[in-house]
Amino acid sequence: MAALRAEWIRIWRNPADTLATVAFNAVLMIGAWFLLPRNWLFEWTGPSGFALALAGWMYADVTATNVLAPDRERVLAALDDRDALGALLAAKAVALWMLIAPICATIAIAVGVVEQDWLFTAVVVVAVALCPFGALAGSSLVGVFFPYHQRSLRWRWEQRARWRTVVVRWLILLVVPYGVFPALSVAIAMVPVVLWRLVRPADVHTRIGTADFALCVALAVVISALMWVAARRIAVSRIQRHEPLAGYLRDRDRG
Repeated sequence: MAALRAEWIRIWRNPADTLATVAFNAVLMIGAWFLLPRNWLFEWTGPSGFALALAGWMYADVTATNVLAPDRERVLAALDDRDALGALLAAKAVALWMLIAPICATIAIAVGVVEQDWLFTAVVVVAVALCPFGALAGSSLVGVFFPYHQRSLRWRWEQRARWRTVVVRWLILLVVPYGVFPALSVAIAMVPVVLWRLVRPADVHTRIGTADFALCVALAVVISALMWVAARRIAVSRIQRHEPLAGYLRDRDRG
């Protein structure tokens, strides 16, 4: 709870970081949903898919990947305390979840009121609320292995002679989150979806049934939990055993 409280303080003291990023991605997703053909960017194009798509877009950004450098003082202070380091990383994922999951769950419920499909809506809410944890933990590994300091565009322009580390590396790490979180989400859903396709009747309707969807989500939650545990262990071990990482966090001029 102490780590979560500290993370909330950090988020609200610097709204241009997490809050602005999450809001920007939400605007992008809503614009794409209503202004473009939905099958261009979205797998589930029905009303119930809106909440799932919104959650995915809001999670998929540097707020889920670059978890160390923006909070380097607390990370460096916790280097020798494995429990504190694990709590800090977990708090970052939980705080991001607290910003996004209630909004998406509320939208899913509102859609359920219109569609009058309460069981399917309940399963969508569970999917939005529980499945992202594994993908968030896995996404944070990008920032553990490849962190970068938040510096102004003016500073990066002044340091453009170091284009490989200060410009190119930074630009790549800005784009990577949009692929990492969706890829991990697909990995979580792959086993349940393949299983459903194997056992479904040949004459089943193209729309997945509520019971089948609920079973898929339950299995996805289990896989997400396993991914959460594994990713957290890898992250903590990497941070504590990689001395160059600590040196990088201490020096903001590394870019």
